[in-house]
Amino acid sequence: MSCAQTVALGAYLLGSLDPAERSTFERHVRGCADCRREMVRLAPLPGLLGQVQLSDLELPFDDPAPDPDLRPLPPLAAPGPTPVRARRRRWPVLVGAGVLVVLVALGVVVVPRLAGDDAVTWHATDGTSGVVASADLVGRSWGTELWMRVENMPKGVRCKLIVHDRAGRTEIGGWWGTDHAPDERIPGSTSFPVQEIERLDLVVDMTVLVSVRR
Repeated sequence: MSCAQTVALGAYLLGSLDPAERSTFERHVRGCADCRREMVRLAPLPGLLGQVQLSDLELPFDDPAPDPDLRPLPPLAAPGPTPVRARRRRWPVLVGAGVLVVLVALGVVVVPRLAGDDAVTWHATDGTSGVVASADLVGRSWGTELWMRVENMPKGVRCKLIVHDRAGRTEIGGWWGTDHAPDERIPGSTSFPVQEIERLDLVVDMTVLVSVRR
């Protein structure tokens, strides 16, 4: 990586940029080969994060056992009430995701680009919203790499891609702003294999603007 803008990739892929920042970054990516390569490398992150459970990130912080070889220091003042032993504290998923964003920005998280097992392209046009979408689904060993092209979206809003599998499970495949060129390819990902995906819903403010399916 040689472009300073790659530090924003983690926040971009996880939907943490505000609409103005996202639009600025997307314009930059169109002319920056370094950022495009890095975006492809990190595209699996949103889908992988969607699989993170709270129990995976719970860290206990109990008081350590006293060292018998250490002599306690005398108190500086009259001792107060005996403190209550700290309870276990739990870190929410948000902390883990925030740490991961930092690691991505620093280049610590390495997501290998793997050869695809299969690839398909789906198309859809919604008769009510007028939104036109196509999705390239590329099979990977970790799940599915997604590349979206979307037209006629309302400007200045954020949308998310919800991936549904045939067992009724869902994952968020990506977030992005709608201020982009119609022919721009937008990356996403999911841990579901291609053959298990039932449909992709493009959602704005809890409203499905278009569903793309095989």
